[in-house]
Amino acid sequence: MTGPDAALVFAGPDGVIRIWNSGAERLLGHYAEEAIGRRLDLVIPPEYHDRHWAGFGAAMAAADGVIDHLSYDIPALHRDGTELRVEVRLMVVHDSRNRVVGAMAVFTPPDEEAPALERL
Repeated sequence: MTGPDAALVFAGPDGVIRIWNSGAERLLGHYAEEAIGRRLDLVIPPEYHDRHWAGFGAAMAAADGVIDHLSYDIPALHRDGTELRVEVRLMVVHDSRNRVVGAMAVFTPPDEEAPALERL
């Protein structure tokens, strides 16, 4: 899954999903109408919720646009309840006045070269 087939998810600073493309539907199993308006917990395994929200909050507060320059192999929760490994690239998104408007995640099936989440 590359290019236009990648799973693209955008969430506001509150962690509510605002954009969910067809690649996200295919990779994570939820239709856009099921995902949009829900919090990112939808695709985060429960045991990672605290860690995710601590990192998400820090990224929104830092507001510098840099979460990392690499992609990482992380666990994600599929609609059917199974945990799968995905590679993710994260970016803080700003509006025209440089205010944080949320975060974009681009997911693809894992690549053997991506460092595991545990290295974050």
